[in-house]
Amino acid sequence: MLMSSIGIAQQSNQVEENKIESLISKKISMDKEGKFKDRYTIQLFYGEIEGARKIESQYKASTMTWESNLEYEAPNFKLWIGSYRDKLEAERALIVIKEEFPNAFILKP
Repeated sequence: MLMSSIGIAQQSNQVEENKIESLISKKISMDKEGKFKDRYTIQLFYGEIEGARKIESQYKASTMTWESNLEYEAPNFKLWIGSYRDKLEAERALIVIKEEFPNAFILKP
């Protein structure tokens, strides 16, 4: 009887290890995709929709490849660029972005 309970306990530990590995890989994947809100971003514009769309079209016409995101926070629109893990990464991107958009600044989480 004692041997059978040890065998079952080992099997349940193996299942737990598989779940843990699955959760870790999912977290890494979500982290790479920027799904968490604890990231730095760069704001290019804050104001009326017309201005936001104008800046967004200028950004898309540029050679920059960071993902842009137009957000609405009543009563204004915000244009955010990128999702950066740390401030150093965001500052490096900001140097490039400020060449075309001098009013850009970093938003911290």
